[in-house]
Amino acid sequence: MMQLAHHSRAGGSVLVWTMLVMVILSLLAVEVLRAVSGRFQVGVQAATWQEALLGAESGVDLAVVELRKSLYPAPNGAWQDWTTVPGNGVLSHGLTTVPNAGLAGSPMNIEVNVDAPAQLKDPATGWQYYRIRTLGSLPLSGPPRVSYNKEDNRLRKLTLLNQRFIDGLFTSETNDAHAARRIEAIIRPLGSFDQAIMSVGVLDLNNQNIVIDSYDSRDPLKSTNALYPYNDRNADGTLKRQENGNIATNGSILDAGGAHVYGDVSTNSGTATGVANVTGEQRTDFYQDPIPIGAPTWTSINPAPSTVTNNTTLTASATKGAASSRYVLRAIDLSGPQTLTLAGNANGSQTYIEIYVTGDISLTGNAQLTVAPGVSATIYFKGDVDIAGNGLVNTNNQPGDLLFYGIQPDTGQNPYVKLGGNGAITAAVYAPGHDVTVNGGGSDGHVFGSAVGKTVTMTGVTNLHYDEALSSGGLINNYKIVSWFEDTR
Repeated sequence: MMQLAHHSRAGGSVLVWTMLVMVILSLLAVEVLRAVSGRFQVGVQAATWQEALLGAESGVDLAVVELRKSLYPAPNGAWQDWTTVPGNGVLSHGLTTVPNAGLAGSPMNIEVNVDAPAQLKDPATGWQYYRIRTLGSLPLSGPPRVSYNKEDNRLRKLTLLNQRFIDGLFTSETNDAHAARRIEAIIRPLGSFDQAIMSVGVLDLNNQNIVIDSYDSRDPLKSTNALYPYNDRNADGTLKRQENGNIATNGSILDAGGAHVYGDVSTNSGTATGVANVTGEQRTDFYQDPIPIGAPTWTSINPAPSTVTNNTTLTASATKGAASSRYVLRAIDLSGPQTLTLAGNANGSQTYIEIYVTGDISLTGNAQLTVAPGVSATIYFKGDVDIAGNGLVNTNNQPGDLLFYGIQPDTGQNPYVKLGGNGAITAAVYAPGHDVTVNGGGSDGHVFGSAVGKTVTMTGVTNLHYDEALSSGGLINNYKIVSWFEDTR
């Protein structure tokens, strides 16, 4: 009887210990599950948090694409399916949902707002800067807590119960649990002439005596009386001429020809040869798709003349874009001593003239095109351009006062631009659909300005001096992000 009682007490002790072990193991399992679940939740939230940023960044890309579309000739499809077209103080709303973009196939919402505040207009150029505000959001699953670590909580702000952004700008924000990140970016325009030479395809400089450099006519420390300074120096002994004579191709072939390039040389994943005398960087990551130029759509013009074939004077106006100083010509064909004069006010005050040549421009013999003092001329052309004879006489000596724009040619056409002549050339050419050849600049071989073409070739001993002021003038060719930050409220 005593032995049976002893066994009962022993069995009871084993049962108690077994129960204690099971309780301890259960508690450990619960704690492990809690820790693993918490870390899993943190991982899901962290991944969703990062994906929300990708969504917001994609919104900036969407807006920039629409802005670039707006630069193309109409119809360009810009701002389709957006609520409004950007204007000063006007919001443009768009909402894009990307299905199955998030974890477990959850949707990603991207909302974009673009506006053009009046205070973001450059007073010097009149160019409008744009503000882009985007929101990327994805739904969150799990309990309404961020993590079990307060340090992790400081890294992320998640909307678990209430909407975080309460300014009403974004309509896609709800009170459901979600990760949302908000970005604001400022976009500025880029001009057509932001390089000394830019070619869509082959760029060929075939003479080692060619010099390409830069100056800035706006800055007295980088020019002499707003002109190219040659070897002039500042009071501290530094040269006034600059080393921003950058040349680039959107293609893969660039032959610098041993030319002295005071600037960078860039290709699009291509090869640059003859670069022994290049002072700047040699890059292979260049990409720029030049915007084609459409024909002007002026509603009112000066009807006479319709063709220039002898000595002719076209008069500029003090009002930019005035119908009286807009001309549409079938051709400009001058030879011998004939001159086309673009005349302004007798006192040399600022005037403007725009010319659209639907055919060819040809100057041969001693013919010349003269830009009178104070005149800023913009010439659009559809056909070929052949400047020889006495060439271009820009009395202002500012390349920004004589701009040539090549209209995008029809399919199958291969128009060209040949710049030569007996005098120095002070002008800028933007013709991404034309083959451009620069051969001239007078006996000294100087060209002041910039050249953009389908291909660009420099022949002979021609020195090109790029005026950096051109980068802030002419037609807008692209947009660039200049400010970016995340709103972490």
